[in-house]
Amino acid sequence: MSKALSSLAVGATIEVPVKAAFQSLLGATVVFKVADKNHSGYPANSVTLITDKIPILLAFDAMEAANSDGNRRSYGNNRYLYANLIQWLNSTAAAGKWYSAKHSADAPPTAANVWSNHNPYSDKAGFLAMLDDRFVAALLETTVTVAKNTVTDGGSYETVKAKMHLPSTTEVGLANENNIAEGVKLALFSDNT
Repeated sequence: MSKALSSLAVGATIEVPVKAAFQSLLGATVVFKVADKNHSGYPANSVTLITDKIPILLAFDAMEAANSDGNRRSYGNNRYLYANLIQWLNSTAAAGKWYSAKHSADAPPTAANVWSNHNPYSDKAGFLAMLDDRFVAALLETTVTVAKNTVTDGGSYETVKAKMHLPSTTEVGLANENNIAEGVKLALFSDNT
């Protein structure tokens, strides 16, 4: 018997079916935990979920050969707004169709643009394209606060709208990034268990 997410306790798990074509990559299901309910700053009456484990290990962003910053040329862009991973996590596009450049030096996560050719994903379908359509249809867009790099991006913060996003250090109960509170601690992280 199915239950409403709102009836589940913080810490409860749900299994979201992965479409058959993508099970070799993600498995039959992706397990999520209820991380919070009515989380401060998130949509009203919402339930916040977090994956129980990392479902797939991918680069945050691809190396940007045309970037004037040496670190971003060698390691990819650390600005959350431009991260390939955030674009992929929020895409319902078919294989090879989810990436679009977010700035003039942006590069896709091809084998040539990720560390030692490990886990390129520009040719994959978007993450949301791999999950059960009913689950994806129920996701809410959330505005998240993210700190900006103090050296290359001027510090301070910006907001990003996304249905899927990475938890911030603030949300998991660790220190604020660059003294910026990136949200509020999630209830799931109220203790060390």
